[in-house]
Amino acid sequence: MAAEPALPEYPERALTSKAVLYRPLQDIDIFVEDEGSEVFYNALLERLVGDRARISCVIPLRGRLNVLKRAGDYADRRPALFLIDGDLEWVAGLPQPSLPHLFVHPCYCVENYLFCERAMIQISVENGVMAEDDAKAQLRWESLCKRLKDNLVPLFVEFAVAYALRSDIRTVSRGIGAILEGGGGAVPQLDLNKVAALCEQVRTEVLQHVDAADYLHTRTSVEERVQVLNDPLDVVSGKDFLLPLQMFEVNRVGGQKVQRRSFVFRLARHCSLEKLGELRNRILKALEPSLAS
Repeated sequence: MAAEPALPEYPERALTSKAVLYRPLQDIDIFVEDEGSEVFYNALLERLVGDRARISCVIPLRGRLNVLKRAGDYADRRPALFLIDGDLEWVAGLPQPSLPHLFVHPCYCVENYLFCERAMIQISVENGVMAEDDAKAQLRWESLCKRLKDNLVPLFVEFAVAYALRSDIRTVSRGIGAILEGGGGAVPQLDLNKVAALCEQVRTEVLQHVDAADYLHTRTSVEERVQVLNDPLDVVSGKDFLLPLQMFEVNRVGGQKVQRRSFVFRLARHCSLEKLGELRNRILKALEPSLAS
């Protein structure tokens, strides 16, 4: 099958100007990092603000550094918000950039908001294979969360320590495939031995460059930070780790494979908005001058 033709792209210099096209349709301009995230971002934000504001389309700026630069340069009186992921800087508790129009997601990335039992149940039901109670029983959400917390949170603590001490060491970029078992048509699962081995490998690489006291001090700091979070899984990459695992679970429960882009959109339509209260407040605060005029 021939590959789909690539859609034309805006040149980088025109990305911010693209927002002007949507201004008649929305009350605030929202800029994000990744292209391809617009559809699920739009669905999420429309639900989040309801009838308090019009948000028709977020504008991707092709990367974190571009978002930070545009946020720093922004001087327009029109309401605007620039969104970036927390990434390993947030996990490690490193200083975050502070700019008037910038919002840093209080989790590893925006996709962490989509890790939600309610959304997973609804998608399983929409697939037409089972009733809601059956989907809930088969998902075994609490068991899944415990397994992920017990294994992925320590892994990402190790990743964050490595990032804080030696940012050149490969961590998240190794991908979910580095810790999976499965094959021959079986639904992939976490391989706990591979998780433990990767933790040890990253730790060993760090200790080749720093002394044990510095390593232990940094690790203790990251662990204490994680312990006070409402949901420790917020430190795990939703985009690169949790989302693939959610797709595997839907496949396991319903026996149906899902396409990533449509799956993410459906999660955004159904997920709980509880974790997004801080973002909602920032959007409404950014709108205050225009709402008062």
